[in-house]
This record gives sequence, C-alpha cells and structure tokens, in this order.
Amino acid sequence: MLEGVLDVAAPPCCAACDDRKPQLGPFCIDCASLAAAGLRHGSLDGVPLWAAGRYAPPLSDAIQRFKYGRRPDLARPLSRLAAPALSRFAPFAGELLVPVPLHPRRLAERGYNQAALLASRLASSNGLRSRPLALVRLLHTLPQVDRSREDRIANVTRVFAVREAAEVRGKRVILVDDVATTGATLTACISALTAAGAVVRGALLLARAGEGDFDRCGSNL
Repeated sequence: MLEGVLDVAAPPCCAACDDRKPQLGPFCIDCASLAAAGLRHGSLDGVPLWAAGRYAPPLSDAIQRFKYGRRPDLARPLSRLAAPALSRFAPFAGELLVPVPLHPRRLAERGYNQAALLASRLASSNGLRSRPLALVRLLHTLPQVDRSREDRIANVTRVFAVREAAEVRGKRVILVDDVATTGATLTACISALTAAGAVVRGALLLARAGEGDFDRCGSNL
C-alpha cells in the first residue's frame, strides 16, 4: 500500500534512461518499445531456470545501472519485473531465496550485492524468506565477461560454499542472480547448496545473456 502511495506522490523514473515519461512496467514507453518481451525458460543440469527477459536494451541498460551505477533503488522496479518469473515456481512451500554472493572485496567496492537486494524485495513481496548470507564466495575471481564457458567454469570452481549447512539442509531453495551467460556461476552455487543438503528448486534471473537453451514463454513487459 505504501509503495502504491509513493508511486503516485513520486512517480518512478524509467529504470533504463531515468525519463519520467508514462511507463510500462519499469520502463518508459520509448524504452519498453525496444524490449524483447517475454520470460525465458531453460534448465541447467536438470535445474529449472527462469529469466525475466533477454539481456538486451532496455533491460541490460537497467541492470548495468543497477550493478555499476550505484543505483540500489532499481531493485524495486526490477523486482517487479522479475515477479512473473518467480511465479513460475509457485506454489511456494517454505522456499528460501538465496542470492549469488559477492566476494567481500567486491562488495566493499560496490557497496551492495544487487542479487541480495533483488532477493530481499522478491521475498518481502511474496511472503518468502531471503537468506543473503547462506552462500559465501571464498575467492576473489576475475570478471567472467568475455571468457569462454570452459574458462568461466574453471574460474568459479570451488569458489562458493554454504556458510551454515544447518540453515539450508532439507530446505527448498530458489537461487537468485541478475544475469546468467553460460551458467557456470549458477552451477557452482547449485553444487555447493546441494552438497549442504538443500533442495534447489531452480534459479531466478533478471536476464539471460548470450545464446543458450532458453525459450521465450509469454510476455511480461
């Protein structure tokens, strides 16, 4: 209710360009017209993946600003965009939303973990629980951009661990991240959670980057 009042009193800007034109979802009409609408669905070693869209403008612009532009406020509109993807995991039965963690060094540089903010927003809006510290990143790895799938997998091997196994053991977990390309990071996180006894129901993403085994499933823009 409070968010509805805020939307009227202080209309949100476009998540991609900051314009205050009339909006369709998180984007102004101009940006929304460029969007590749539709959920993306795929799987990773049998684990379902759902993405709110393809990593292309305006969604990619919004994610870049969210991650690197010191715009944690964009967690709010982007979580709304991701809500239809999360709904594909319903009915919920005590799920935990677990974000992909940042290494402490990168967290200090950025000031926040965008995946954790997204998970927190989605959890509070859907009556779920978020566990931002369930996973820990043990090593500070090189950025994954422009790496081959083999290099990406090698870059994140044995990088992630569960902080307290009792916190996730026997729990149904939905992994949350902003973007996936090859799935190497998600695979490493899923392996760590599974080894700790968690039941990983799937992974929720804002966007799917690159060409992969993702299908378009309806429209949410």
